Amino acid sequence: MERKRKNRKHSIQEKKNAVELYTRGYGCTSIGKQLKVGETQIKHWIRSYQELGVKGFENLSHSSFSSEIKCQAVRAVLEKFLTFETVALKYNVSSSAVYSWTQKVKLHGYEVLTTIKQGRPPKAMERPKKKVPETELEKLQEEVRYLKAENAYLKKLRVLVQERVARESGKQPRPSKD
Repeated sequence: MERKRKNRKHSIQEKKNAVELYTRGYGCTSIGKQLKVGETQIKHWIRSYQELGVKGFENLSHSSFSSEIKCQAVRAVLEKFLTFETVALKYNVSSSAVYSWTQKVKLHGYEVLTTIKQGRPPKAMERPKKKVPETELEKLQEEVRYLKAENAYLKKLRVLVQERVARESGKQPRPSKD
């Protein structure tokens, strides 16, 4: 049994060959075996060709669609009871997009189609900006905070150095308070 090739793009010529074989009277199963393509894929190509002609073989654009087109597509599915694939061919979108839009409308109503945000929300990657002291008092207070932090750092450093010297000389150091 021959295996079908997965995850590959098919050329427009391959798709035309499949449709040509179909118009000559071959079945989708035999065409699929001959071209090593799934029967469902062959049926999709045939329907695309019947609806849109050779243009149906071109790759679908991955652009965002207006809420008006989305609403029309969903109404065609829900009110006219058309299949996802038929609606997708009519509006030149993927059937998975039509399915997704339909499910969202069923859960949240048609308003959800106008408020869909595309992509991942942006992250604020920058550091928060420091507040620049404006008055003389604020500048002095900032300087006092800086000097206190520096003083505390130097005290801690002195204690750690004393402990290290005591440890190296063999004496038992007094534990630091911090």
